[in-house]
Amino acid sequence: MSEKIGILAIGHGSRLPYNKEVVTAIADTIAEKHPEYVIIPGFMENCGPSVEEALQSFQGTGVTRIAAVPVFLASGVHITEDIPEILGLDSKTNEGKITIDGNEVPIVYGKPLGNHPLLADLVFERAKEVL
Repeated sequence: MSEKIGILAIGHGSRLPYNKEVVTAIADTIAEKHPEYVIIPGFMENCGPSVEEALQSFQGTGVTRIAAVPVFLASGVHITEDIPEILGLDSKTNEGKITIDGNEVPIVYGKPLGNHPLLADLVFERAKEVL
């Protein structure tokens, strides 16, 4: 059996629609570029689907492993406490399991975007746009 990967793109969420639109567009772009993966966005608060609902959306997709990745710049309480709790992760390994379609599927947890050179390039591009 070959591995089929799911990616859960986790956004903060907002009452303003733009936040959901941005995170959903990022997930859609990943899906377009990598159609062999199942990409699903989920949100911590104020809009849906919730992270729990997004996890359930993997039902029927055939995924055998899920990478949960926060679409956040930096760590905070959601990253270090809330999301790991929702995902049922082991605090030492940042790994867990969820039952999907009657099978135990491993979940691994990525880091927030952080200080990545690509983000620095993007900030510089945004500055150039307004200069």
